Amino acid sequence: MLKFRVFDNLRFLSHAETLRVFQRACVRAGLDVAYSSGYNPRARMSLPLPKSVGLACEDEICCLKLNCAERLLNADNLKDRLNGRMPDGIELLSAESLRQPASFQSGTAVYEFSVSPRHCGEQLKERVCQLLASDSLKLQRRLDAQGRTKTVDVRGYLESIEVQGQKVIVKSAFGPQGSIRIEEILSLLQLDAGALAGPVTRTKVLWNNMLNAQN
Repeated sequence: MLKFRVFDNLRFLSHAETLRVFQRACVRAGLDVAYSSGYNPRARMSLPLPKSVGLACEDEICCLKLNCAERLLNADNLKDRLNGRMPDGIELLSAESLRQPASFQSGTAVYEFSVSPRHCGEQLKERVCQLLASDSLKLQRRLDAQGRTKTVDVRGYLESIEVQGQKVIVKSAFGPQGSIRIEEILSLLQLDAGALAGPVTRTKVLWNNMLNAQN
């Protein structure tokens, strides 16, 4: 298991593109990554929590399975080998060798972003109070490129919102149907991209359990 951060221009990579960065880094580092069987083998590697395009992250996880010989690698050595093959914008923070296969399920995530001075006044604080006092927050969520939508009540995903000066800190929960999206958070706060004073960052992810998984 690898912990990493994504910043600068690489935050604009999609979830699939970020995974490909790790796959290519493993190849360049000469790691013996395990592959699935069948006609279209795939590297046993995953990013458990998808990342929106443009979102910076400070506490992400990449899970990969190595073949037997590679499992004997020291975790710090593995981290250093991969860090040397990563492009600027992705940094490995730590590596941990798990004794058995595991599945990670996200419980909560913390997002932080700064707003411009003219958007961080009493109106924003009042809006936060209204949202947290609401029993229901229904939005139209876009499902696909064809423009299909569905109504989603996101109130159950919104745990807390704090305004500290120009900084807004949002804690959101995950459920069986997913979670609230960052663009939905901004919409509820009546903020657009022009109101932000920097990128939105997912600063922390809390994993509520780790389940044994079959290969």
